[in-house]
Amino acid sequence: MELKQLQYFQVCAEQNSLTRAAEILYTTQPNVSMAIRALEKDLGVKLFIRKSKGVELTECGRRIYDYAINVLKNVNLISESGRMSDQITFSIATNPSSNMAVLFSQFYQKINSSGIHFRYTECGAEQMIEMLHDRKYELGFVFVAENKRRALSQILERKHLEFIPLVMTDMVLYVGKENPLYGRTSILPQELLSLPFAQLEEDYFTINDMLESLMPNQVNGNMLERVMVTNSNHVMIQMLKHTNLCNLGSYWLRDVYRQYDFQRITISGFEEKVMFGYLKARMEPLTPMGKDLLSFVEKALNEENVNLT
Repeated sequence: MELKQLQYFQVCAEQNSLTRAAEILYTTQPNVSMAIRALEKDLGVKLFIRKSKGVELTECGRRIYDYAINVLKNVNLISESGRMSDQITFSIATNPSSNMAVLFSQFYQKINSSGIHFRYTECGAEQMIEMLHDRKYELGFVFVAENKRRALSQILERKHLEFIPLVMTDMVLYVGKENPLYGRTSILPQELLSLPFAQLEEDYFTINDMLESLMPNQVNGNMLERVMVTNSNHVMIQMLKHTNLCNLGSYWLRDVYRQYDFQRITISGFEEKVMFGYLKARMEPLTPMGKDLLSFVEKALNEENVNLT
């Protein structure tokens, strides 16, 4: 049995005609008839009933047609996998961040991406650690509370990963024009308790879970009213733009949020910092594309006058 025989059989079954099948296959009708007869001989069954106006599958032919379709699909998948094995894919993960999305699009525009495919995934730090540990991704960009860096380092040690900080920023409150705090430049920690929040989904190292440990003693992060939780930074922006919800986020978001005319409000007495940096495999060199992306991000941070650690 040959693959070509199955291909001819499929087309004949779908066209109910050896002549039309020959036209589609760019061959002659005798060649198609010869292939079908050879397949019937190999299988020891009759596949078609020949009629004056074409052919029709036998009962056995219908069953074999279903099997043949699956075989040909799998052959296509194998062929595709072979082509993809030579394909270079550069994969990065990041906490949901409009800034990173903007930087990555700018990076793509500047580089020679010929022959390279890209994978860009937004996720929490815990999922990101597993993806880098499995070597599915080369870099992971993440926000980490300064006082949680030790806990992160312990986890990364077991996973043979490392965290390299790039930026040390403040946590601030963002509100849109629909929020009564719009126009304020500062707020007391205890005032946060009366505000409705839209925050990103939680894991141990994201900003949401930082709240309890970073807030001054008089405010417990778990007491904040999270009206909405989302994994989408785009939804977050729309909620801030059109509702009275507010968001606790990194000061680094200032340039992205400024275009929406959001108010950035500092929290009085709030001294703890949030680090932004990247995860990578420990003791393993980055690819040239990984090095280029990091150089681009660091340059962008310098141009934005963000303090590099």
